Amino acid sequence: MQNEASTADQNADNLRRAAIDRSVKGPVLFLFTNAAFWLMASTLMGFIAAVKLVSPGFMDWGSWLTYGRLQPAHIDALVYGWGIQAGLGVALWLMARRTAVVLKGGQGTLITLGVLWNIAVTVGIFGILGGGNRSIEWLEFPQGVWPVMLGIFVVYAFKIVSMAAKPDRTEGFMVSTWYILAACLFFPWIFITANSLLNNMELGALGAAINSWYVHGVILLFFVPIGVGSAYYFIPKITGQPIHSAQLAQMGFWMLVILGGWTGMQRYIGGPLPAWMPSIGAMAGVLLLIPVGVVGLNHHLTTLGQHSQVGSSPTLRFTFFGALFYPVSGLVLALLSASWSGMALQFTHAWYGYQIVAVYGFFSMCVFGAIYYIVPRLAGCEWLSVRLIRNHFWFSVYGIGTIVVTSVVGGIQHGGGLNDVANWNSSFWGVVMNSRPYISARAVAWALILWSNFWFLIHLMLMVAGLGRRSSAPTLLSHDHEDLPVTEGAKA
Repeated sequence: MQNEASTADQNADNLRRAAIDRSVKGPVLFLFTNAAFWLMASTLMGFIAAVKLVSPGFMDWGSWLTYGRLQPAHIDALVYGWGIQAGLGVALWLMARRTAVVLKGGQGTLITLGVLWNIAVTVGIFGILGGGNRSIEWLEFPQGVWPVMLGIFVVYAFKIVSMAAKPDRTEGFMVSTWYILAACLFFPWIFITANSLLNNMELGALGAAINSWYVHGVILLFFVPIGVGSAYYFIPKITGQPIHSAQLAQMGFWMLVILGGWTGMQRYIGGPLPAWMPSIGAMAGVLLLIPVGVVGLNHHLTTLGQHSQVGSSPTLRFTFFGALFYPVSGLVLALLSASWSGMALQFTHAWYGYQIVAVYGFFSMCVFGAIYYIVPRLAGCEWLSVRLIRNHFWFSVYGIGTIVVTSVVGGIQHGGGLNDVANWNSSFWGVVMNSRPYISARAVAWALILWSNFWFLIHLMLMVAGLGRRSSAPTLLSHDHEDLPVTEGAKA
C-alpha cells in the first residue's frame, strides 16, 4: 500500500511539473532562441573587433564596421540581446518550478513583448553601427529605446515576482528564489537611475562615475544573481544532495545585496571625484571576495562526493565550470578595485577581461547549463548530439579562459607602459604594439567561441522545432545513448 501511495504521489508530481512546463513553454523557448541569435551576432562582432585592433584594414567596408562602432555593438548585443533575454527565460522557468505556479494566462503577451524587446535591441545595435553611439558604456542605444526596454522588463519581472508572492507550493529555505527576485527587482532601479541621470543632466566627471556604477550594478545585481540562483538550483538537483549550508547561502546572498550597489566608482581612482566615492567603491569591490568565496565553498561542499557527475551531465558540467568562473571574476574585480593595482589597470584591457569573465565566463556558462536542462522538458525531445554539446563546452572554456588571461596579463603590461615615466615623451604607438600579441590571442579565442555558438544555435533550433532525439534516456556525455540506464536519477 505504501508503494502504491508513493507511486501515485510521484505520478501526481510528474503531472504537476508537466503542466508548469507547458504553461511557460512559449515565452521561455522564444527568449532562449532569440537570445542565441544575439549571442552569435555578439561573438561575430567581437571577433571582427578584435581583428581590427591588430589589422584596422580588415573588412574595411565602410564606417559602420569600424572598431569604434563594432566594439560597443558587440558588448550591447551580449548584454541586452543575449544576457537579459536568456536570464529572464531562466528566471521565469525557475520561479515557476520553485513555486509550482502554472502560468494560466499572458503567454501571448510575454511573447509579443519579447518581439518588441528584440526590435528595440535591433534598433539600438543598428543605431550604434550607423553612428548613433552615445559614448555611454552599456547605454549606447538611442535615447528613445530605453523606456521601451524598461517597460518590457518590468512586465516580465512582475510575472516572476507575482509567482513568488502567491506560491502554490510552500517550501523552506529557497536561496535560488531569493537570487531571482533580487535580479528582477534591482535591474529596473539601476536602469531607471542611470538613464534618468545621464540623459537629462549635465554631470561632467560625475556622469562617467554613474556610468561605471551602472555597469557594475548590472553585472553584480542582475547577472550574478541569475547565475548564482541557477547554480543553487541545478547543482543540488543533479547531484541529489541538498545545499550544504543554508547559513553560508544566506551570508553570500546578503553580502552581495549590501555590497553590490556600492561598486563602480573605483574605476576612476585618482580622478576628478570626491575621494570618498572611489574609496568606497574600492572597499566594496575587495570585500565582495567574501561572498564570492562563501558561494564557491558552498557549491564545492554540495557537490562533494558527486564530482563524477560533472563528466556525464551537460547541465552540471556547464554549471560547475560557470561557478568556477565566479571566483575568477571576483579576483579580477578585486584587482581592478584595490588601490595598489586599480590605478595601474584602469583604462586597460583588464576592464574588458572583467566584463567577459563575469557576463560570459560565469553568467553565460551557468545559463548554458540551465538551457541544456530546461529545453528538453519544454520541447518534449532530447538533445541530438553529445559531440556538439562537448564541443560547445570545450571551445567555450578555452575561448573564455584565453580572453580573460590575455586581457588581464595584457592589461598589466598595458598599464605598466602607460604609467612608465620613460614613455611619457614617447609615441603611444609603442604601448599599442606591445599589446598586439594579446589582442591576436583574443581574436583567436572569439573565433573558437563563434564556432561553438554557431552549432549551439543550430542544435537549439532543432530542439525548439521538435526535431530532437525521441528517447526516454537523457543526453549524457560519458556514454553512448544505447548504453544509457533509464533511471529516475538519470532523468533528473
